[in-house]
Amino acid sequence: MKSFWKNSKALSSRLAAAPALLVTLDFDGTLAALAETPGQARLEADFRSALKSLAGLPGVSVFILSGRSLSGVRALVGLRGLYYGGNHGIEVKGPGFSWRDAGAGRARGKVAAIAADLQERFPPGTGVLVENKVFSASVHYRNLKAAYRRGFFARMKALMAARGRDLRWRRGHKVFELLPEGAAHKGSALALLNAKLKRPLCLAVGDDLTDEDMFRALGRRGISVRVGKKAGSCAEYWLSTQKEVLSLLLFISAARRVR
Repeated sequence: MKSFWKNSKALSSRLAAAPALLVTLDFDGTLAALAETPGQARLEADFRSALKSLAGLPGVSVFILSGRSLSGVRALVGLRGLYYGGNHGIEVKGPGFSWRDAGAGRARGKVAAIAADLQERFPPGTGVLVENKVFSASVHYRNLKAAYRRGFFARMKALMAARGRDLRWRRGHKVFELLPEGAAHKGSALALLNAKLKRPLCLAVGDDLTDEDMFRALGRRGISVRVGKKAGSCAEYWLSTQKEVLSLLLFISAARRVR
């Protein structure tokens, strides 16, 4: 991985030269600092202003691609004219475009059943938070109480070993994600929107395991940026902290204005 800022001159020229640009951003840990619970996450005003300015530039499209539900991430960002993706890319909606992975809908009942089981076994007092997002589920354990730790991980291990052909588990920052097997992911959602927009230059930013899907999909055809340097990441560039994402948004806007 290479430092984004140490390569900023060449990247600025590349951003300026592109006839069209698609900027894709994860939400939690990228646009917003990681919070103790998903409900506490907030998009700061300066980030919202930078997104609005960027999306208003000619030839620039902004895509917020999150593991949250589509309605949830749209409400948190609160800007019109952007593209939004929810459930790690299972749902995408934006100007003149609306898409949902049809196959993921068939797993809704099983996702709901597993989420209900975990909610019953680990109520809020245990420090476990289970989100049923209809097409996927998230099991957050950032605040897991020590007394429930052994039972929680034993249950998760059993669920992951017993999964059927329709569902799969993956891990992120203090979270287990339950997803339909074979469903769209961040990489395929980015490729879908990129094709819809007639293949502009893509810049993608993220910080977690699911963001590796979009880094992998881009390869060296686009500009991939990871928040936090990590060995083995498919991202080409890295930023040190989440706060630097604001500087990145302003940098992209400045590059596009001088073209």
